[in-house]
Amino acid sequence: MKASIVLLLFLTSGCAYFVNTLDKNRLSQELSTYRPSDKKLYCEEPASMQLVNSNKDSQKAFKSFLRTSKNRFSFADKVVLWSLIQMNLRPDLASPTSKLQLFVESKDGFDYFHFYSKQRDSYPYIYGLKHILKKYKSRYTLEKLASFIDARFPAIYTVGKDFDAFLSKNKLALLKDPSFKRRYMRADETLKENEKIQKENLQRLVKSIPNSSAKIEISESLFNYQTESKLVASCNYDMKLYSNSIYLIHEEFIRSHLFGLKTQEGSFMASASQRINKIESVANSIFFKGDSQTRSSAFCSFKFPTNKSKKLWMVSSESRDPGQHIYHMMGYGLKSSSSPKEISELVTFSRHLFLEDPTRLVFESNRSSKQQLEGLLRLNLPIYNARKLGNVWSYFADEDDNDFVIDDRTDGEITCSEN
Repeated sequence: MKASIVLLLFLTSGCAYFVNTLDKNRLSQELSTYRPSDKKLYCEEPASMQLVNSNKDSQKAFKSFLRTSKNRFSFADKVVLWSLIQMNLRPDLASPTSKLQLFVESKDGFDYFHFYSKQRDSYPYIYGLKHILKKYKSRYTLEKLASFIDARFPAIYTVGKDFDAFLSKNKLALLKDPSFKRRYMRADETLKENEKIQKENLQRLVKSIPNSSAKIEISESLFNYQTESKLVASCNYDMKLYSNSIYLIHEEFIRSHLFGLKTQEGSFMASASQRINKIESVANSIFFKGDSQTRSSAFCSFKFPTNKSKKLWMVSSESRDPGQHIYHMMGYGLKSSSSPKEISELVTFSRHLFLEDPTRLVFESNRSSKQQLEGLLRLNLPIYNARKLGNVWSYFADEDDNDFVIDDRTDGEITCSEN
């Protein structure tokens, strides 16, 4: 029925039309039916601890690690410990050479950090974790926290769907590197989804990396943008450009590993990403050497004019222009969203993306409403159908709720528990 309505609208519109040609931007000629995910996208009941990333087993293990540890960890320690664990899950994206972006809120206030470098052979991810420990006055060094992971965190790391695709794509290069061949190949095949990744000695890795900040850039600045409805956004992308139809379209997909943690002491959400031009190892480890001088995930923090206790973070990735997705959500009712459930409905709603050279619109028709279709079809642009666009994770808080919201388009996972 939905496909029939869509087809009728396209045929009767004289302004826009579907282009039945595949595009590089994950486009499809098929008008597939959207089936809502049955996995948990947010915590429906109060949960004093929440963990988000792409691997459920790591969340269970980390919860147990904290509960059984004899050490007293501050919130900053937990931020760094959870960030260290991500490295073994996504050695391609959460590598020592990756950029690291974070929203952090604790009793010390709210901070945004972006650690990157304009030079190769630098280690922003490692430096960023050291910086956090220093800023929040941890009693532990990064080396010491890494030793706790080495000694007490189980070897439960497995290949996820996206890392499986990365390994498969780079199979020939992996075969030529003896270190990577030993770790990521089984006979003539790369490791597949759910197969185990070798656990790396993180303390030894941290020791091997030069203790220098000379090549590291730290950005803490955000652009402020106020909508017509007085919603105030602080973002690392300049949303005023989008309001003037200036799009920040990247040549390639911006891919990131997203993760976060909420406890009674605070919350953080982070993104790790890098560009890999050549398959090389960092210090003969499982980690891939890359370049952190690449486009970032879009980070936005929102303030609501009618409710000062209400706050929202959004992080957008897996797109050629991740900031566009957040900008469009501002026009889809973001201001009136008042619960994790309503944020989740907004996140799972159909998205569109303007691309250039040639100018065209990419659209998730299978998730759309009739009203959205009619509005987009009035544009004088060719429209491509997309299976899915972007990955947007959120963190929402007010007097009653305090929850992460993940996107059903990717392999994100969430754990909700009492400490």
